[in-house]
Amino acid sequence: MAKSQIEYEIIEGLKQAVAHEKGEIKLKSTVREIPQPAPKWSSKKVKKLRTETYHMSQPQFAALLNVKPPTVRAWEQGQKTPSGAASRLLEVFLKDHGMIKKLMAP
Repeated sequence: MAKSQIEYEIIEGLKQAVAHEKGEIKLKSTVREIPQPAPKWSSKKVKKLRTETYHMSQPQFAALLNVKPPTVRAWEQGQKTPSGAASRLLEVFLKDHGMIKKLMAP
């Protein structure tokens, strides 16, 4: 019976693991750089992104971020700050202005 491609890959991987264990080869690391944490967003910075960069109302911006309008209002009034995921999304919107067009496309 013929071996499938996956069987060949498994066998090759096992051979590499044994050779590595014996010190015959050094495997390449697959660990990649870990990105920096998303930046902290001040109330002024959130409002500037919404109004000056994207010219959106709070309800429009909230819909884009998939949050409720009172959340955006609380960020802009300094009552709350964006969470980690929201901070990262805001960072993406700040750096890639085309992202919003992609998200709003049908």
